[in-house]
Amino acid sequence: MSPSPYIERYGNLLKQETLQTLDEQIMPNTFVLEAPEPFPGFYDYYSDHPIDSKPLYLYFVLKQLYTVEQVTRATQNIRKYFQSEFNAAAGVVNIYNKEFHVIRVRHLNDYNLIPELQACYMDEGIEFRKKPGGKPAGPAVIRIKKFFILEEKHPGVYFDVTEKDHGYFTIPKYLTWKYFEDITKKIKYNWEKPMFDAAIGHFHVNFGIQDMIRIYNPKMDLEYLMDVRKMYMERINK
Repeated sequence: MSPSPYIERYGNLLKQETLQTLDEQIMPNTFVLEAPEPFPGFYDYYSDHPIDSKPLYLYFVLKQLYTVEQVTRATQNIRKYFQSEFNAAAGVVNIYNKEFHVIRVRHLNDYNLIPELQACYMDEGIEFRKKPGGKPAGPAVIRIKKFFILEEKHPGVYFDVTEKDHGYFTIPKYLTWKYFEDITKKIKYNWEKPMFDAAIGHFHVNFGIQDMIRIYNPKMDLEYLMDVRKMYMERINK
């Protein structure tokens, strides 16, 4: 059997999204956040028909911290019997200086499936936080702990196999969130090609950490990703 051409990695992504509280189509007395526009300006992320109503990014807020192992085992078990495809990852949401442990859910086909999926997690021993007073909403910094399946297109440059139009490139050092935000704004200000969305993170590899940047564009190709990489590298290496 020939080896797989793909590379599997575990790591983190740090990004900012505007979240809102989901009030309907969830289990009673639970707290769910939604990112209705996870990539601002990219309306065709899931479909050429943006009027299709389906959840994009959901965050099931947890009663307590559960380990990556606990969330992964629960998700693995649920996939054996749940009626729809979905993707899930553990994470942390910080909104207005309040921190919430979450399960980030993607690729769910219908809002009506949300309470069913919540019930499955509860059957697996995962408890959810009750909705707080008011309706928390606004910009949030989100850290996702996830597994990546990658195809290396150039040394240190990868395309995501499971997430369309997501590319990654490694960087030589750790960047703080503020520094990353600042250089991203400068790059976009001087960028003449179609816009992109960026997040920062790292892969665990060879018993160490490799820092990287994730780029999203709906018409991603290697030339485009290499051009973005060049702009970041010029600023990082100053």
